[in-house]
Amino acid sequence: MTTTIRQTTRPLYQQLEQEILRQIRHDELKPGDKLPSESELSRRFNVSRITARRAINNLIQQGYVYSLQGKGTFVAQTRIRELSGFRSFSEDIRARGMTPSSRLLQIRRIQPKASLRAELNLPAGIAVYRLERIRLVNDEPVAYEDAYLPASLCPGLEQFDFEKRSLFDVLRSEFNLNPTWADAELEAAAADETLAARLAIRPGEPVLIALRHTYTETMTVIEYVRSVYSGKNFTFYTGRQYIG
Repeated sequence: MTTTIRQTTRPLYQQLEQEILRQIRHDELKPGDKLPSESELSRRFNVSRITARRAINNLIQQGYVYSLQGKGTFVAQTRIRELSGFRSFSEDIRARGMTPSSRLLQIRRIQPKASLRAELNLPAGIAVYRLERIRLVNDEPVAYEDAYLPASLCPGLEQFDFEKRSLFDVLRSEFNLNPTWADAELEAAAADETLAARLAIRPGEPVLIALRHTYTETMTVIEYVRSVYSGKNFTFYTGRQYIG
């Protein structure tokens, strides 16, 4: 059946975009549901395929839907908007009215390779802690985080329960280290099988990778972390930010 959407003077692609958004917001289309194809939307709403494509592309850019090559376009989970990629994950999530938690994969002392020493600005012979976690929002896995910290700055870090405590909270309260500044580089990638299993997504789905250096107020590097976020859940700001 054909549906007419020409009730306003707004461009047709915007009207179609708003109709799809209405269906998402009223749970007529749920996360994971496949959208009709461009040709199906064109027939159903009596618009051109170009109009349908523009509406879908706008929804992809806004994060309401995502596309998998050869499979179609799907409704995304509710996005956590404006996650900085710079501050504490827990602080970011709580600021948005949601509940953060973590699943600890490992914490151990290691001897870093030269490339990792360079990221942390460390001389040879200095050990680091590797803290590897799955980050959750409202008990749903949304990010994989692999963090490295100089052991000399936080001796005994492995004694703390990082399934219950924020790393930044531990650094501040137990070691008098105040995370104040951060630089982050962002890149897009596709989830491999291991990462997909950790984040409960399908292999090949998009992920966002943040490579972050965290500094004290005196610009001492206290953390280098690789965070991988489910691409359909997050939007990032970029640039250097004050986090103290």
